[in-house]
Amino acid sequence: MRILITGGTGFIGRFLVRKLAKGRDAQIFCLVRRPAQAREKFKKYDNVELIKGDILDSTSLESLPEVDLVYHLAGKVHSKEKKGNPYYELNTEGTRFLAQAVMQSSRIYSRFVFLSSIAAVVGRNCGVVNENTPPDPVTRYGKSKLEAENILLDFKRRYGLPVIIVRAPLVYGPEDNFFSGAFLLFKMVKRRIKPVGGGKNLVSLCYVENLIFVLEKIKNLKKIPGNIYFVADDDPYPLERWIEIIARAQGVSFPFIGIPEFLADIFSKIGPHGIRKIINQMRSNWACDITRVRKELGYSPPYTPEEGIKKTISWFKERGII
Repeated sequence: MRILITGGTGFIGRFLVRKLAKGRDAQIFCLVRRPAQAREKFKKYDNVELIKGDILDSTSLESLPEVDLVYHLAGKVHSKEKKGNPYYELNTEGTRFLAQAVMQSSRIYSRFVFLSSIAAVVGRNCGVVNENTPPDPVTRYGKSKLEAENILLDFKRRYGLPVIIVRAPLVYGPEDNFFSGAFLLFKMVKRRIKPVGGGKNLVSLCYVENLIFVLEKIKNLKKIPGNIYFVADDDPYPLERWIEIIARAQGVSFPFIGIPEFLADIFSKIGPHGIRKIINQMRSNWACDITRVRKELGYSPPYTPEEGIKKTISWFKERGII
């Protein structure tokens, strides 16, 4: 099997490339902007080839190899820009350009797997969402992901592009970015800070290797029944339970320092992006139902939340950064 991956040098992408490369049953092409810098990450895999290209440069996509499967993981998650939608160009238009290039490079359309987000659906005062929940994104990131989803689903209707959309909540794991929402959450617990809003709201998280399990499963299944699947560790937990699990993994007592609501209000509006995101998520439900992926794709998370969080904390501790 021939597989094209975008975002292969990112947090989730590195796990996916290594997992598929170890299987030895696929030739993997990673689309990267700077092959020389990326080569070190995958030099021990002779079935991984780096291709120079940029999903925003249609000319660089003209010579894409013909493949059987595409994993589109590349995207913008963080931005310091406060005006407009800095996510739109890469997450939305980049997805359009890539899908068009893939269709032009293939005689038989490749299965196109797009990594989206729970943010494409979750709205204000939302409960637990599933694949039938009408999307009502409140973040610019979520809106850009939803628009990308709609473009791909339109290509599926009009041209028959076999699209599968995987929506994940906050993904955590070893090798995560030090500025990610998950790392900031672990850091807050380490400092014994209570969750804003009381912690009764429901939250879904996803350990990176559970997500990779589903992505690999999509590769191996001959037929995928649906278009969209939510993937998470398990059924949603109240935030306070996640805090307890994280605190236990870090060997600290349950957090007791509370952030005054007026300070939370201020930081949720003018604080750093990661802090704003965490505070807003702590105050509302960010939870998804994974019934469909369990039933239709046979998904059973290989790792429990306790196992995933313990492995993640251990990785951070080994490097002295938490």
